[in-house]
Amino acid sequence: MFDHVKKGRLTTLGLLFIAVLTACGGSSSGSGSSGERFSEPTFETEMSVLNEGLVCNPFTESGPVVLLVHGTFTHGEEQWTWNYEPLLLGEGYDVCIVTYPNRGLSDAQIAAEYVVNAIDQIADSGRKVSIVGHSQGGMGPRWAVRWWPSLRDKIEDMILLATPNHGLEFAQLTALGLPMPAVFFQFGQESNYMQALNSDDETPGDIDYTNIYTQFDELVQPVSPVPTAALDWQQDNPRVANILIQDVCPGRIVEHATIGLTDRATYELVLDALANGGPASPERAGGEICGLLPFLPEPALSPSLLTDFIDVFTSEGGQGFPDLSLVTEEPPLKPYAQSAVQPE
Repeated sequence: MFDHVKKGRLTTLGLLFIAVLTACGGSSSGSGSSGERFSEPTFETEMSVLNEGLVCNPFTESGPVVLLVHGTFTHGEEQWTWNYEPLLLGEGYDVCIVTYPNRGLSDAQIAAEYVVNAIDQIADSGRKVSIVGHSQGGMGPRWAVRWWPSLRDKIEDMILLATPNHGLEFAQLTALGLPMPAVFFQFGQESNYMQALNSDDETPGDIDYTNIYTQFDELVQPVSPVPTAALDWQQDNPRVANILIQDVCPGRIVEHATIGLTDRATYELVLDALANGGPASPERAGGEICGLLPFLPEPALSPSLLTDFIDVFTSEGGQGFPDLSLVTEEPPLKPYAQSAVQPE
């Protein structure tokens, strides 16, 4: 596990040590080890493997810890250590990054176990968690709070960037019967995974939900009339904000990748959600977040961008190639989620 300590970060071992100091005998509830978890799903993945997927900078402040959750085709440190992590650290936030297997190409239900464990381990240190997830990185946290209800009191904010909360149109290609990565089937608008994810309550718990999406997203479509990225659409839920970035900065040229990597206006809305009660508010954040030319996105770049970027990509060789998890049909729902889907 010490191989996963980078730049002075804490792995889960360090978090558990903090928990012992701050919670007088408290024990981790990660896979059903405490009473509140007996009625919740148990992990299929070994705890030692789940723990390796979480890295944290040493905690220095009180308040929520920001957990960064990556999207498909990347891994946690590759996506976040050259943009959001250093920027948030500079704002005084404590930051953790979770990585799930195979660059998110395999079963999203297994990927969610890494998110559940990360939330639990951070919360065991006595801190609440604020989540920032990009693309698929928003699906895992939502799956976690849907099926592990004990997590809901541990989360302050869930901030989702270009997350396909109701599926993707392109996933209809899976009907061709060609071998594809398992998660592609789960992205389908009518997939069992999506039906289970959105069953019962789209925004459970006393969590503030912020969904930020863009008109120019080449993947997360449709944007209108009902955005696939939105939650509780037009229900006037005060805990939910569905924000089309072009409504804030008209004509802004931001697509699927940059909204979760470098767009300054998106980052400022994330900061607004983290710093205030309730979801992000464009009015509260102010018009200056769009910059002098609203349609040309000013990048959110850290002072150490170049060195951080080089550090990440020189370590790529150690990451290995992902298992493409090619299948010809959607992975079956786990037993705990099957009741949410009506049989045909």
